[in-house]
Amino acid sequence: MAILDSPQQIEQNTTVTDRYGRRFRYVRISVTDLCNLSCIYCNPVQGCASSHSHKLSWDDLDFLVDVSVNDLGAEAVRITGGEPTVRPGLAEWVQGIRRFGSLRDVAMTTNGILLKRLGPELCNAGIDRVNISVDTFDRNRFREITRGGSLQRCLEGIDAAIETFSRVKLNCVAVRSIVLEELDHFVRFSDEKKIEVRFIELMPVFDAKQYFHANFIGVEELKTRLASLGYDLKPEGSGPAAGNRTGYGPATTYRVSGTAARLGFISQMSDTKCLYCNKLRLTSDGALKPCLLMPEEIDLQPAIKSRDRDVVARHMRWQFLSRAERYDARTALEEPAGRPMQATGG
Repeated sequence: MAILDSPQQIEQNTTVTDRYGRRFRYVRISVTDLCNLSCIYCNPVQGCASSHSHKLSWDDLDFLVDVSVNDLGAEAVRITGGEPTVRPGLAEWVQGIRRFGSLRDVAMTTNGILLKRLGPELCNAGIDRVNISVDTFDRNRFREITRGGSLQRCLEGIDAAIETFSRVKLNCVAVRSIVLEELDHFVRFSDEKKIEVRFIELMPVFDAKQYFHANFIGVEELKTRLASLGYDLKPEGSGPAAGNRTGYGPATTYRVSGTAARLGFISQMSDTKCLYCNKLRLTSDGALKPCLLMPEEIDLQPAIKSRDRDVVARHMRWQFLSRAERYDARTALEEPAGRPMQATGG
């Protein structure tokens, strides 16, 4: 397949597969850029946005899911933010998109703060599984990382999620000065709660390059440290191509011998899994991004607002089909990635 120069070159096919054999399978949708925390790695420079406006209505987002599923063959949606649970009407929207029969999976990434109260409602609406972000089990560190958040409320949210949803994972952004001291705690927590913990390499989002260089730790070093602590990791899978049945993402997963612990590693900086990438991202203001770490994006808001199904579908196909084989991590290290994380919907 030749490299495409414009969306006008795209043929209207339901299944979208690029020249490297990657099939478009899911869309990550940021429903808001608001958050009830303000994590330092999410936006190290300014903190989270404070605007309470939502440029895309729930009907707009319903239309985007409709196009993704019925015109492009997407089978999964991941809901992100900001913090998705702070936007009123989330459960009703989820219930609405579950009418699309070929939508197999609806997941959500959340900080867990509101799950004790909202978890049952969201589960009943049709969210299948949740990933909860927690980077430390030290209360003071948690308060520092989140700029004032409560670890207790996060832990209560995790417990409520385990009781409510069929699948729960923890997401830990690996900040060197923190994660090395708490690896043992994360393994023991995974063993006790019988949920997967995923370690995600820190990314040089926006213009926070100095913070990245001071705090980055790669997946291989994390695995070496786990081995030094006496943990024997048994490989389980690597991305959808290797039969990882717990999701649609690029995590490499391991079982910890002799325990119920299960660990996932996402190495988007040290060992990119671009060849497994099967998604597109929509920001809360309607920008379509083919890659989290690249600045390229296209404004879909006008076409979504006008319900121009053909234009939305063509641009989504084009963005997916025209992607490079892999991104160059050096670009992300040297240039701004366009937006802070909370405005991107990572």
